[in-house]
Amino acid sequence: MVVRPSAPPVPAAAEGVPADASPAGAPFWSSLARFPTFRRLWLAALAGSIGQWMQQVALGWLALTMTDSPSFVGIVAFTGGIPFLVVAPLGGSLIDRLDRRHLMLVCQALATVLALVVAADVITGRVAPWHLVGFAFLTGSLQALLTPTQQSLVPSLVDRHALTNAIGLMSAGQNMTRVAGPSLAGVIIGAVGVGPTFLVQAAAVAAAFVMVRSIRLPRRLVGAGAPRGVLGGIRLIADRPDLRGLFLLAAIPAVSIFPYVGFLNVFARDVLRIGAEGLGLLMAASGLGAVAGSLTVAGRGRAEGIGRWLLGATLAYGGVIMVMTLSRTLWLTLPLLFVAGFLGSSFMSSNNAVIQHRISDDIRGRVMGAYLLTWGLMPLGALPLGLVAERIGTPSAVFAGATISTALVAWLGATSKTLREV
Repeated sequence: MVVRPSAPPVPAAAEGVPADASPAGAPFWSSLARFPTFRRLWLAALAGSIGQWMQQVALGWLALTMTDSPSFVGIVAFTGGIPFLVVAPLGGSLIDRLDRRHLMLVCQALATVLALVVAADVITGRVAPWHLVGFAFLTGSLQALLTPTQQSLVPSLVDRHALTNAIGLMSAGQNMTRVAGPSLAGVIIGAVGVGPTFLVQAAAVAAAFVMVRSIRLPRRLVGAGAPRGVLGGIRLIADRPDLRGLFLLAAIPAVSIFPYVGFLNVFARDVLRIGAEGLGLLMAASGLGAVAGSLTVAGRGRAEGIGRWLLGATLAYGGVIMVMTLSRTLWLTLPLLFVAGFLGSSFMSSNNAVIQHRISDDIRGRVMGAYLLTWGLMPLGALPLGLVAERIGTPSAVFAGATISTALVAWLGATSKTLREV
């Protein structure tokens, strides 16, 4: 059965054109209800993301237990982020030229096979620390192609006025998996070990593959004058003050604050002393806050005139993380992680929505591939964070990163009038 959107896709806004708001009173789930193809893409992204979060937690836990070194945890996270700096911009050109559905299927099939290989390596006892570095790089390479492909499809599957809602729902779905994936991984690791966690991850990614196979995508709307070459998206972002400001606003906390998520295993084991099951609890608190933040964006339906709000939310995010690093009590840490998740998801989802509204479909793959560089900066920041944590402790290192982010965001807000007026 061929599944098509319930209404013809409307091209996203032209460059610099303000976005239309969603209809008043529309429920936050409206895009899932109205657009069947978007709903299937959303469910496939949900299943695949659950698997990837499980793998991230399992690799981090293995890195910590095998080496007892926070710096090696940072190295594994850094290696997983390198592809977002290298593969994502190159992949953006492929996304704009190849069949996006086929590209997703290839990435999901390879991710399933890789998860089975990792599971066999761990279960047979042959795993070595350097294996984790290789697995992290290969997984990151697949995600660096898959994530911008999924994001670039959203505007073609919903009406223009529903775009902000759909982007918010995609973000909410991804953040729901921050609850389900780590929580499930923590339970499985605590009950039967790390190896079976990768088997469950393989099943989740295989389910995503099956769902993507069942969808048919509308014909892509391609315009003339798209910048050519794999660096076209980077050049366009660099040349436009609005996109440049939004990119920097996402990049600063990505490199300075977001890496703390990869070190929650250290907080769980060494600071709060709550073990693998407790790690799942910490990740779940952060994920629940992120879900709430994404749903808030989905329900708001407005993606313009929020520049000052974006700056304020980013500043508040850094402040909450600073307070969290000072906590030594689980019941104080959990609500702080919830608030941090809410703020981080809110400003990142809103940032994404504004960018999507301001670009046309013929360059969407390249721009979103370039925008994914901000995801690559996250693990890039994990490497120095791990090295600093080795010397002064993980809480102090995370506190320093949050302080640096807050200062840089304040400077950006003070010097960029374009960003304030987005």
